[in-house]
Amino acid sequence: MTVQQKTFVKHNLPIWINLTTLFALISFVIYQSRWQEHVDNHIDDKSKHMTFEKRIQVFVPRIELDKRLSNIENSQEKLENKQDQIIEILMFETKKK
Repeated sequence: MTVQQKTFVKHNLPIWINLTTLFALISFVIYQSRWQEHVDNHIDDKSKHMTFEKRIQVFVPRIELDKRLSNIENSQEKLENKQDQIIEILMFETKKK
């Protein structure tokens, strides 16, 4: 090897590090710009987003769930009252006998 070949890496290593850093930076910027373009296209394309009517059909509002729950509780109380009445009637009839 000649002296020039032996010192090539020593003299040119800082240049390669800078080029590698520049290449990594350019790659990151390109990747980021592609990702941002994808996000921008998604925001602009309203067909990818659910309409309000579709959301209403898919997601039941909390108010409606609360009303249904209170209706179930009321029905349960009525059934318990009827059950208590039936038990009282049966107990009264068994005491008569």
